[in-house]
Amino acid sequence: MSTEENHSHTPDIGCLAALEAFYAYIDGELDDPGSIADFEHHMAHCRSCFSRAEIERALTSHMKKSGKSSAPEALRSRLRNLMAKF
Repeated sequence: MSTEENHSHTPDIGCLAALEAFYAYIDGELDDPGSIADFEHHMAHCRSCFSRAEIERALTSHMKKSGKSSAPEALRSRLRNLMAKF
Protein backbone atom coordinates (compact mmCIF):
# COMPACT_ATOMS: atom_id res chain seq x y z
CA MET A 1 0.00 0.00 0.00
CA SER A 2 1.40 3.44 -0.83
CA THR A 3 1.84 6.24 1.68
CA GLU A 4 -0.94 8.14 -0.05
CA GLU A 5 -3.33 5.23 0.44
CA ASN A 6 -2.38 4.90 4.10
CA HIS A 7 -3.17 8.54 4.78
CA SER A 8 -6.44 8.77 2.90
CA HIS A 9 -8.72 11.49 4.20
CA THR A 10 -11.85 9.52 3.32
CA PRO A 11 -13.35 8.10 6.51
CA ASP A 12 -14.18 4.43 6.33
CA ILE A 13 -17.84 3.52 6.88
CA GLY A 14 -16.95 0.15 8.39
CA CYS A 15 -18.04 -3.37 7.56
CA LEU A 16 -21.52 -3.23 9.08
CA ALA A 17 -22.56 -0.12 7.13
CA ALA A 18 -21.00 -1.51 3.95
CA LEU A 19 -22.91 -4.77 4.25
CA GLU A 20 -26.14 -2.90 4.96
CA ALA A 21 -25.60 -0.82 1.81
CA PHE A 22 -24.50 -3.72 -0.37
CA TYR A 23 -27.87 -4.82 -1.81
CA ALA A 24 -29.00 -1.24 -2.39
CA TYR A 25 -25.74 -0.66 -4.24
CA ILE A 26 -25.95 -3.70 -6.53
CA ASP A 27 -29.66 -3.09 -7.17
CA GLY A 28 -28.95 0.53 -8.17
CA GLU A 29 -30.98 1.87 -5.25
CA LEU A 30 -28.07 3.63 -3.58
CA ASP A 31 -28.34 6.95 -5.36
CA ASP A 32 -26.54 9.41 -3.05
CA PRO A 33 -23.10 10.12 -4.59
CA GLY A 34 -21.52 10.42 -1.14
CA SER A 35 -22.93 7.08 -0.02
CA ILE A 36 -21.77 5.44 -3.22
CA ALA A 37 -18.27 6.86 -2.77
CA ASP A 38 -18.16 5.72 0.87
CA PHE A 39 -19.28 2.22 -0.08
CA GLU A 40 -16.81 1.93 -2.95
CA HIS A 41 -13.98 3.27 -0.77
CA HIS A 42 -14.67 0.62 1.86
CA MET A 43 -14.84 -2.16 -0.75
CA ALA A 44 -11.53 -1.02 -2.20
CA HIS A 45 -9.83 -1.34 1.18
CA CYS A 46 -11.59 -4.22 2.97
CA ARG A 47 -10.70 -7.63 1.56
CA SER A 48 -13.32 -9.39 3.69
CA CYS A 49 -16.23 -7.28 2.46
CA PHE A 50 -14.92 -7.32 -1.10
CA SER A 51 -14.80 -11.13 -1.05
CA ARG A 52 -18.30 -11.37 0.37
CA ALA A 53 -19.57 -8.93 -2.26
CA GLU A 54 -18.04 -11.04 -5.04
CA ILE A 55 -19.78 -14.15 -3.70
CA GLU A 56 -23.10 -12.29 -3.46
CA ARG A 57 -22.72 -10.96 -7.00
CA ALA A 58 -22.04 -14.46 -8.31
CA LEU A 59 -25.05 -15.87 -6.44
CA THR A 60 -27.30 -13.08 -7.67
CA SER A 61 -26.16 -13.66 -11.24
CA HIS A 62 -26.72 -17.41 -10.94
CA MET A 63 -30.19 -16.90 -9.46
CA LYS A 64 -31.17 -14.53 -12.26
CA LYS A 65 -30.09 -17.07 -14.86
CA SER A 66 -31.81 -19.99 -13.17
CA GLY A 67 -34.99 -18.00 -12.58
CA LYS A 68 -35.63 -17.96 -16.31
CA SER A 69 -36.17 -21.70 -16.51
CA SER A 70 -39.36 -23.37 -15.39
CA ALA A 71 -39.71 -26.16 -12.87
CA PRO A 72 -40.23 -29.68 -14.20
CA GLU A 73 -43.88 -30.71 -14.61
CA ALA A 74 -43.56 -33.44 -11.94
CA LEU A 75 -42.49 -30.84 -9.37
CA ARG A 76 -45.23 -28.42 -10.36
CA SER A 77 -47.79 -31.20 -10.09
CA ARG A 78 -46.58 -32.18 -6.61
CA LEU A 79 -46.74 -28.57 -5.47
CA ARG A 80 -50.27 -28.15 -6.84
CA ASN A 81 -51.34 -31.28 -4.96
CA LEU A 82 -49.75 -30.07 -1.74
CA MET A 83 -51.34 -26.63 -2.02
CA ALA A 84 -54.75 -28.17 -2.75
CA LYS A 85 -54.56 -29.94 0.62
CA PHE A 86 -54.34 -26.63 2.48
